[in-house]
Amino acid sequence: MHVRKLLYLSVALFLANSISAQDIHFTQFYMSPLTMNPAMNGKFEGTVRIGGIYRGQWASALTSSDSYKTPSVWADAPIFRGFRKRDWIGVGLMFFSDKAGEIGLKHSATKLGATYHLAFDKKGNTILSIGGQYGKGSRKLGDNRRYEDGYDGSGQYSQSNSKEGNVADDANYTDIDGGVVLTAKLNKRMDFNIGFGMFHINQGKYSLAGSSDPNGPVPTNPTPGSTKIPRRMVIHGQFNAALDDRWSLNPAFQFQSMGGADEIQIQGMLGYLFDPQKDITLNFGVGYRLRDAIQAIAGMKYKDLRVGLAYDINTSDFNTATNYRGGFELAANYIIRIYKPAIIKPKVLCPRF
Repeated sequence: MHVRKLLYLSVALFLANSISAQDIHFTQFYMSPLTMNPAMNGKFEGTVRIGGIYRGQWASALTSSDSYKTPSVWADAPIFRGFRKRDWIGVGLMFFSDKAGEIGLKHSATKLGATYHLAFDKKGNTILSIGGQYGKGSRKLGDNRRYEDGYDGSGQYSQSNSKEGNVADDANYTDIDGGVVLTAKLNKRMDFNIGFGMFHINQGKYSLAGSSDPNGPVPTNPTPGSTKIPRRMVIHGQFNAALDDRWSLNPAFQFQSMGGADEIQIQGMLGYLFDPQKDITLNFGVGYRLRDAIQAIAGMKYKDLRVGLAYDINTSDFNTATNYRGGFELAANYIIRIYKPAIIKPKVLCPRF
């Protein structure tokens, strides 16, 4: 148990101070639009869109209480018409929380965003979306943590013997994100979008390893350090094509880079219109996260409700511990449509005699 505690302590400090590339990521990235690109705020037809996604990872290698858990919820809406007839402004609110390990290292944020959607033509076939997000982020250590100097000769741990030193319980920072998305309709059957996003533009201070009050035998009142969270760059794209009246093809990709760590995902999805009268479409496909996992993805669209399920089959060197079992995701979003009823003015016909 002593060795295990020290191992978790090493991991905690490594995450808190050294791994600057830690940030959330989802397999179903288009099912979590506001964590993918701030320019996705209000980018839909409807009144309000609400959604959520949950990712669990490494439960096969760790206990269920120690595994990674990443929930996120969000809501957005196109609320104002822009300067021109085909333009509009969308706003959104997003929250996420990422918790990992026995020591409960938690990374969370709440952000408010706005996007201007600029139409390039009268029919709105080509749209440029430019948006940003502002909010507060935090990193926090849980109470279930141990330090080496807290153990006595018999292997018993005492909090009073531990010099927690310069490790703070939490660090809060301001976060600013920005992004742009180009969407174009090629013809009646094909369209695409491609986007670029930059997260943590202002690089807020998020380090838990800082300084403390040196007075007394045990340092007290540790304060967060000055290490800044690295910027995260995201490039993504999706192509949608109706193959016939029933089948559709939807390939997508995402590239992320943060603190020298890169992630590339490529996916191919098929859609089948199962019931045209009830507007039920079944979606299924596969993806690959380079050097990490094969992705199995399935979902369904029922009118304005979309649900998705994904499972990662781990293919990295860590599969000796995971037995090829990686992470799973469950996602859903729903578009609420509230329209004013049309007012029809009655016409009185006056016959001529």
